[in-house]
Amino acid sequence: MKDDIKPFLVCTIDVGAHAARMLIAQVSGRKKIEVLEDLEQPVPIGSDVFKTGRISAKAVRVLCGIFRNFRMKMDEYGVTICKAVATSAVREASNAEIFLERIEHASGIKLQIFEGIDGARLDYLTVNRFVKKDYKFDSRKILIADIGTGACQISAYDNGEISFTETIRTGTLRVLEEMAATISSAAVISLLAPFVKKVFGQLYHISHDLKADGIVAMGSSVRALARLAGPPKKGTMIMSISREKFDAISKECVKKDVGKLSEEYNLSPEIAQAVAPCCLIIDYLFRATGAKELIVPMTSTKDALLHDFIYELLGKGEDYFIPQITAAVKNMARKYRCLDDYTEAVVRYSRELFSGLEALHGLSQKDGLLLSFAAYLHKCGLFINNQGYHKHSYYLISSSEIPGISRNQLQIAALAARYHRRSMPKPAHVEYMSLSREARITVCKMAALLRLACGMAEAYDGYKKFSVAIEEDSLMLEFRENTGKIFDTKTIQKASDLFTYVFSRTLTVS
Repeated sequence: MKDDIKPFLVCTIDVGAHAARMLIAQVSGRKKIEVLEDLEQPVPIGSDVFKTGRISAKAVRVLCGIFRNFRMKMDEYGVTICKAVATSAVREASNAEIFLERIEHASGIKLQIFEGIDGARLDYLTVNRFVKKDYKFDSRKILIADIGTGACQISAYDNGEISFTETIRTGTLRVLEEMAATISSAAVISLLAPFVKKVFGQLYHISHDLKADGIVAMGSSVRALARLAGPPKKGTMIMSISREKFDAISKECVKKDVGKLSEEYNLSPEIAQAVAPCCLIIDYLFRATGAKELIVPMTSTKDALLHDFIYELLGKGEDYFIPQITAAVKNMARKYRCLDDYTEAVVRYSRELFSGLEALHGLSQKDGLLLSFAAYLHKCGLFINNQGYHKHSYYLISSSEIPGISRNQLQIAALAARYHRRSMPKPAHVEYMSLSREARITVCKMAALLRLACGMAEAYDGYKKFSVAIEEDSLMLEFRENTGKIFDTKTIQKASDLFTYVFSRTLTVS
């Protein structure tokens, strides 16, 4: 990524539970970013969604007006590069699709749903920028908790590598919906403690070891809580709060009602109301992890979204989060006991087939990542049963959360793993037919390469160097290594059935 480029303008918009925010920035290089406009308009759509399940007609009209104003501001600056996302409040609304269409119709801005798992990527970016160096992120166990209004994203890192990430569908505003409209902070803490314990107790079923040296917490309510501890050190964007200091702040919050918190610390009523449930969630995480320190980056989602978008624009296909995606997939393979020498060989064959046959398959680099993902986990279904295990593999993969992988991409990888053996994709297969035409073609191509890679690994009992040559009506596989091991070419020929079906080329092995 170049440090100096021709300056250009970008815009990012995010719609949360309480407000719609927009940043316009001029980008002159990787670290040369100047924010020109920082706009925020309050719209409490979260309370609508968490109470009624849908965005109210009034909120839709208000947001259409806000987006028209955003469009006018973009036109004023001449901005044409824009990324707009909506978080959990919109994601869970029953009328989300209609809402997105109304916004695009009113403003011409295409608003995308920001999946909960996408938050893990932005959280990692924030930690990389502000926490990594000074807090020894690469040599400690750290739990990252992104505490939102409708959901919390919990990610565990060990020596800088992700162990697991999970979306907990409980946030500060959703917690408050469990209570009466008027209730003191002390009552919130007392009555909601069992509820929080029940919901966040799911973490014990996800990981056998939740112990951490520190907790990195993010979110508007977390930043408000940190402000109660005083300003951050000069020249830093980080607040470090000991367990003892946190306990003292929590007790102080319990003594004050929402109005007093709002007045004393200049907080909006919505944020002040969220402080008590935020304390409750963090206290539970302290107890679960045994951590002694709370680390709070005093930056918001809109800042992380802007930097992530700029990285995407300037990265030329490179993705800083790919090592973490791979680590998460490998941890999942360990969990289901399918990470062995055979699997590593299949992954290696898959990657090299993907690279060597790029002119034939025409898939993207992201598809190559999904192919590796499917290769690591194609036998995870054996964890359930060896009868029809490829179908179990599909279920386990499609039911998982992998940071940086969308639900649609997860479905593609799961189906590629499902078709690594036995039946080819068929119109009678509901999960396959539920995909778009383009996605179904991607599944066929990926599954063909994966099935061939499995045959190659089985034929040689491991990895053997090879080269490929694409002919008009065939594919030539030439194995160049001779170690004396028995080599079964019939197994490879048998595994090439889907490849021949998809790419209209027979296989020749030498």
